Amino acid sequence: MTRALLVRVFLLGTMALLLEGCATVSGGSIPPSAFEFHDIVPEQGPEAGGWKVAQVNILLSRISRRRPLQAWCDVEVGVPRITGKRPISTETAQRRSAESANGAARMVLLGNETVSAMACKQFRDEMRLLLREYIGGVRVTKFMTPGLEPKSFPDD
Repeated sequence: MTRALLVRVFLLGTMALLLEGCATVSGGSIPPSAFEFHDIVPEQGPEAGGWKVAQVNILLSRISRRRPLQAWCDVEVGVPRITGKRPISTETAQRRSAESANGAARMVLLGNETVSAMACKQFRDEMRLLLREYIGGVRVTKFMTPGLEPKSFPDD
């Protein structure tokens, strides 16, 4: 074998090993329908007020040899029914929650966290930051409101 051919074989083999070790797979998109909002506090007049909540168990999953992750995260999204500016429709709350959850999931899954509890905390924190850009006064926490039937994504 010539030296050039040996170098090519070595480089191809090295690249194959690196790609195998770094291969990471994640996917899926959380739909707005995963966020089923329930009225908790009724609105009382045209002023800001009222409160609605959605509870969702969301699976964050990353297939990776070096950074595997599989975490079921309980997420409660609380949204005012009316902000100082305008009413927040259920459809808007669902759509913005899904957009924020998908963005937060991408951030967590591209990161290095492999501990479920830490990944879920990071997910909720990132989702809160993203959702606040759209809806003022929003709250994203672990489940806190009793008596609701949480949804799951993906479905059980």
